[in-house]
Formats: sequence, structure tokens, C-alpha cells
Amino acid sequence: MTLSNTFRTSFFCLVFGLILFGCSEKKTFSLDKDDIRFAGFYSDYLLVSGVSSGNDNAVPNAVDFSELNQILERNALTPETLKRKTQIYKENPDLWKAVLVQVRENIRKKSATAQ
Repeated sequence: MTLSNTFRTSFFCLVFGLILFGCSEKKTFSLDKDDIRFAGFYSDYLLVSGVSSGNDNAVPNAVDFSELNQILERNALTPETLKRKTQIYKENPDLWKAVLVQVRENIRKKSATAQ
């Protein structure tokens, strides 16, 4: 094998290895305590507003300020934390997807216990 063939083979192996490494690296997000609380808040909000009823034509119920404060308190969130986490989710859609998975699970559990 000549030097140019060795170099070419090594180059292609390196490129192929980097491609495989890039494709296989999937970030999994572990939710922190504020993410879990936010997911609980958002689940409760959706349940109270009627959005999660499964009816696509359903009009959401208006949630008044006192109900919103009760949901925040029940989930141990402050308005500042809510605002901060919302901004973080806007900047990181993959984290937001992970939170939505948790929201879906919360709604499923709460709906199962309500029946």
C-alpha cells in the first residue's frame, strides 16, 4: 500500500467516524426541580382550562387570576420562576419537548385517577 492510499484510507475512516459520532450523539435532558414544577403547573393549567379534554373543537375555559395563583402555589412556583423558565424553553426547544413529555404523562396520570 502506498503512502497516498494509506492517507486516503485514514482520512475516509476519520470522516466516517466523525459522521457516526455526530449522528449518534442524542442529548437527553434531565429535568430539574423547576422543570418538574413547571410541567405540573402547565398540566394543571391545561386540565382547569379544559384544553386536555381530547375534544379538538372544545373552547378553552378562561382561567381567572385567582385560579392561576392557586395553581402556581400548588406547584410551588413563583411568577418570576415561571417567566424565567418560559424564556429558557423559548431558547431551547429540545428542553421544551422534554417538559411537554412530562406534561403529557402528568395529564395521563391525573385523568386516569379522576375516572
